[in-house]
Formats: sequence, C-alpha cells, structure tokens
Amino acid sequence: MMYHCAVKTWNSPAGRLQLKRFPFEGEQIHQAWDAADEWILNRLHSHSRSDRTVITGEAFGVLATALGSRDIIAVNDSFLSLAALDVNRNLNPQMASGPLQKITGETAAEGRKRLSPGELPGPRPTASAIIIRLPRSLEVLEKYLRMSLKYADPDTEIWLGGMDKRWNKGCLKIADRFMTESERFPFERHARWIKFTKPSANPVVADGTNKEALKKNRTWQTPAGIKIKPEPGVFSSRSLDPGTAAFLEAFPESETVSARIIADMGCGSGILGLTAARLNPEAEIILSDESYSAVISAAANAGLNGLGKNLKCITGNGLEGIEDESVDLVLCNPPFHYQNIQTREPAEFMFNEARRVLKPGGTLQVVGNNHLGYHKLLKKHFPDAREVLRDSRFTVMRSLKNS
Repeated sequence: MMYHCAVKTWNSPAGRLQLKRFPFEGEQIHQAWDAADEWILNRLHSHSRSDRTVITGEAFGVLATALGSRDIIAVNDSFLSLAALDVNRNLNPQMASGPLQKITGETAAEGRKRLSPGELPGPRPTASAIIIRLPRSLEVLEKYLRMSLKYADPDTEIWLGGMDKRWNKGCLKIADRFMTESERFPFERHARWIKFTKPSANPVVADGTNKEALKKNRTWQTPAGIKIKPEPGVFSSRSLDPGTAAFLEAFPESETVSARIIADMGCGSGILGLTAARLNPEAEIILSDESYSAVISAAANAGLNGLGKNLKCITGNGLEGIEDESVDLVLCNPPFHYQNIQTREPAEFMFNEARRVLKPGGTLQVVGNNHLGYHKLLKKHFPDAREVLRDSRFTVMRSLKNS
C-alpha cells in the first residue's frame, strides 16, 4: 500500500528537519510536531548528560529523530507510530545517526529472555533522560510509566508533558504514585512539561488487590457469551462499546457460517472475530490491529474462550501481509480519528484493504457513527453497500465484492 504524506520542514531547536505525519496526515495536512516538541527540544537538545534517552509514546518519532544522534530507546504500543519513527529518521539521516531500540507492549509482556536455572539477569541500561508524551488514556499512561521507569535511576531526569488537552488531575495522581515532582513549568503555547525524579526507594504502587482494582479488571461477557478480560488502553476491553453492540445486533451469521477465512480488522479486544469463531469453529480467524496490546489482548481472549484453534494474530496497518483475494468475510469497526485529529483516512484505508483481500463474492460488514458518513464513503469502494441496521447513533453496512 502506497502512502502519500506531505513532507514538511521544521526549523527545530535541534536543527532543520524534514517530517511526515505518517501514515495519515488529515484532510488539512496537519504537521507532525507541536509546541510540546519544541519546548522539550529547547530544553534538552544540547544537554550533554543525555547520552541515552528513553522517548515514550510519541506519535510520529519527532523527538527520536531530532535527538537521533543519541542512544535512543523508543517505547510505544503503536505499530504505526513506530513506523512513522522509521520514516522520519530515514528522512533525516544527518540527525538520526545513533542507535535505536524499540520497546513495544509485546516486547514488555513477552520479549524477556528466559533465564536458565542459576543464571543471573544482565544489568538493564539506565537512561540519563526519559521523555514521556501524555497519551489519550490514563490507563496507557500508567502502562507507559511502568515500562519507561525500568530505565531510570535516582539521577535520571524524567519529563512528562504534552499539549493542554492531554493534561488533567488524573495524570498527576498517577505520576505521583511512581515519581517525585522536582520542577513544574507553566503552560507555554498550550504545552506543559513537568520534571520528575525516580525515588531512591521503590514507590508504593497499587498491586491490583484492592476492591476498586479488582472490579476494574473483572472479566465480563458479551450478549453472545464471549468472555473479555480488560486490558489497559484496548478498545472495547472494559465494556461493550455502543458501535460494537450495534454491529453484534446485525451480525452476518449466514456469511460467517459459510466462510473459510474471516478477518477482524482493527480487532481491539477481539469481540467481532471471536463471535465469528464461536459461530464457525472451523474457519480461520485473522485478528489484526495496529496496537500491540490489542493483538495480545485479543489472542488472550481467544484462549479464555477456547477459540484459539485456527487463529492468526497480526500487528500492523489494516490487513497488510494478507494475500489478495484470500478472505471470505471482513468485519470492521474503523476508528474515526488518528492521533489528535478526526479524520476518515483510516476508514478509507480499511475499506481499500477489505476490497483487496476479499475474494470475489466476499462480504464486508462495517459500523460507524451516523454523522461520519461512512455509508457514503463505503459506496465509493463497494457500490452495492446496503444498510442492515441504523439507530440514533450508528449505521451498520454490508456489501459484496462483485469483481
């Protein structure tokens, strides 16, 4: 799949950069950097102590490019954000000459080397600076803090920041559980950063045994009896979102029963794909998402429901890597935003992906908010798309690939 993203030039505090907002730039072609990037670069770009720098949760790899002469550890749950990091470092080889290591949710959960009996673990490299961009979710913030602070010692400068829309009291409550605030800076151009240090002793962190945490992490079931274990920051993981509920109400049961290969594109916690697996245990089920945590969560939920026999899990954009005209049924609840902007680009990309992988006569079913006009957008790619359910908020559309 070819992406057509504009290259914009930024005369940053660290030097002149060529940057893309990869892979979705928005209909107005937004830029990849913001005032929060500029502020922290003004502070750190010439900071001699920061030889090894952990950069967590940034959307387009701007800081990991601007500070790319250092030893960079990039922590991120997003496949697309890490892909954008590669794109922008390749655009600026004069800046990004240092080593780069990527740490994902998958790496953190499953990538540790198993030690032989009696073998001692090697020392984890410590960083002089850790830069954490505020994510959309407080749950993801806590996850990112746990992943990032493994590289901290009491001398590490820890920076937490972002634009004003991401700041709230909850952010500081979570940060204060893990770190000690050392310096707070005022908002500048709607951006703020706060400097922290790691306490000498391990911080007291909730271990999940209190009543509130247990309730929050309790396994629940969909109307069809699919068990879902909550995972921080994963779509439709804590409860059934209204769009998925509308989709399930008009689930394509006959198409599912007759399918050999079914794809849940943008699977989140895996509800749609696992519902299909329950209806057709012999079908191959593809669970795909750009979030590493989502794919891990969906696979775990498959195991929880005893539905992992014919499962393929993919972390990527859409259904990249799946053979053309190989799938019988695609199920999709596409996002209507990318990073900090509302855009229909991800949905249109997914519709193109569905058309590419579907066999002639294969079926696509999607759901979207009524105001987004997905039903009109879908008809550009599937002219025979028809409405199978519409309520006050959502429209469910079904279509065949005719050729």
